[in-house]
Amino acid sequence: MKTIIKSDQIADKIKDLKLGLVEAARIEVLSDDDPFEQELLGLVIELKEKFHDIPPSDDPVVSATRRMYRQVGWEPTKYRPSSEALIRRLIKGKGLYRINNLVDYGNLVSARFHIPMGLYDLDHVQGDICIDVGNEWESYEGISKPKISAGGKIILRDNDGVFGNPTADSKRTSITEETNHILAIFFVSSTIDDDYARRTIESLARFYSRFTTNKIDTEVLTL
Repeated sequence: MKTIIKSDQIADKIKDLKLGLVEAARIEVLSDDDPFEQELLGLVIELKEKFHDIPPSDDPVVSATRRMYRQVGWEPTKYRPSSEALIRRLIKGKGLYRINNLVDYGNLVSARFHIPMGLYDLDHVQGDICIDVGNEWESYEGISKPKISAGGKIILRDNDGVFGNPTADSKRTSITEETNHILAIFFVSSTIDDDYARRTIESLARFYSRFTTNKIDTEVLTL
């Protein structure tokens, strides 16, 4: 499993941060996957029933993630965690942007378990990964935006700089048809128990097992 450390800055603000990790090598990237539509339909029904008369922010997992954002001074109503943004899209009937099988199933699991996730091409991550709080002058190129500010946000950094946060991934480490070695990182509040985090990553690993013959590594890491 890829080495991940935390900075002193993040340690001062968030105690016992958890990461749910799924790492897979020699994994196939496909433009589409037929069973996904049925899985997505089931999830939409599930979410619409759950949030029929309550907002997503009332869910304990969603609210725990929001509190984690606020611990570093990051306002989650302005920059929603990716999982919450996905939930809101689905219950409004807007569907999901389809990218490829790995990204699509990552989004599905993130929305189902309500935990934000980033997905990274490990061949484009240089050295160890540090989870940190971004500096005001830092930014990175996003997948859909040319510039994403890192200042005051929970971010991931490698030897080449910032490459993502729980709201937006970077273009540099994005999943393409050439990708074969990936790391999914779920950003888990310390108030969420390990069993729930483990169920989350095992759910994604089961989907990904269809696209590789290699062993998929999973871990709940407390930093």
